[in-house]
Amino acid sequence: MGAEYDMTNLGRLNYFLGLEFTKTSGVFLHQKRYISEVLKRFNMVDCNSTTIPVIVNLKLTKQLHERNVDASLYKRIVGSLRYVCNSRPDISYGVGILSRFMNEPRQSHMSAAKHILRYLKGMIHYGECTGGLE
Repeated sequence: MGAEYDMTNLGRLNYFLGLEFTKTSGVFLHQKRYISEVLKRFNMVDCNSTTIPVIVNLKLTKQLHERNVDASLYKRIVGSLRYVCNSRPDISYGVGILSRFMNEPRQSHMSAAKHILRYLKGMIHYGECTGGLE
């Protein structure tokens, strides 16, 4: 391909679009740095962590009697969580549920979104490879 196209070798791939790559006997993909950035962006760095991705028996509905939350903030949180799903399928179910309420998010929906952020804080190293080969 180098003969046909003008190319530059940028070295080994380590970080690209929020995805981190660690080479061992294969290639491991994780998003530890991106998750840290998301926690900072939504002021969740100092929150209490949890080890459960979704609250057991959580039933989210369109609660018309609950107060509305900032829809823009909710959409940014859920969008960031959807991107984390690329390397963290353990949160996919919960994020899918949250995605149903993008139109008029309520307090219970925001609480569930923040619960997933607290889970990510507690399990930030999940899926990360600890050692690599040169």
